[in-house]
Amino acid sequence: MTSEGRKEHKLLCSDRMANQENGRKISRLEIKNLTALVGESILFEDLNMKLSSGTIAILYGPRGSGKSAFLRSLARLNMEVYPNITYTGKILLDDVDASSYKEKELRQIVTYIDTNFLESLDYLNFKELIRLAFGDHFKFNIEEYASELDEFGVLKALYKFEKTPLSSLYVLEKIGLLLFISSLRNSSVLVFDCILDHLDDEHVEFVTKMLKDISQNRIIILATRTLKRFIGLGDVLTIMKSGKILYEGDPNTYILEGI
Repeated sequence: MTSEGRKEHKLLCSDRMANQENGRKISRLEIKNLTALVGESILFEDLNMKLSSGTIAILYGPRGSGKSAFLRSLARLNMEVYPNITYTGKILLDDVDASSYKEKELRQIVTYIDTNFLESLDYLNFKELIRLAFGDHFKFNIEEYASELDEFGVLKALYKFEKTPLSSLYVLEKIGLLLFISSLRNSSVLVFDCILDHLDDEHVEFVTKMLKDISQNRIIILATRTLKRFIGLGDVLTIMKSGKILYEGDPNTYILEGI
């Protein structure tokens, strides 16, 4: 693995997926009048949302709707993309302002995974991913986690065990692997930004089951650009366009009323 590639993966994985043992548990996420500006440009504005533990929220929006910028804000990741970004409003975790947390602490509470992770996996083997995700101190044994790896559809793909190059995995197996790692963490908020949009229709049901299994005692936010495929998965539906929330509520109400 090149030094340039390793630097990229440390940014994508190690910085965002912190030590699983120290994550503080929270049960409520509240967004209050949140607005993000880059210079005079508005990324999103006046967003409001309340989510509680055990909830799967579907966030739908077309490309450019502001949903990714909003979701990165939850883990304080936008500085990597927009160094001069400014905010008004609040992100509250159990009524505590997220800005009061140190960056590492916040990213232990909130895990954000986007489509860049799928591409980044091609530069790693399984052992390197575990080390980047949890640190050198974390002792991982495939045999110990064989049952869980099998449930996430990954075990059979690890033909070289810890040395298996992740470039050999299919998209479904890569997503299963990312969900497996997410399940090991103590993060209270798991954000999956459009990674399921890469799945074939036949695999959506399998991944849906995995998400429901790991949603207990967590808040899961699933962003997508293909609403029809995932609307039935969520407890809450939020629709964004041009940086604003157009709808937030029960997915069934949205369907029945044909909003």
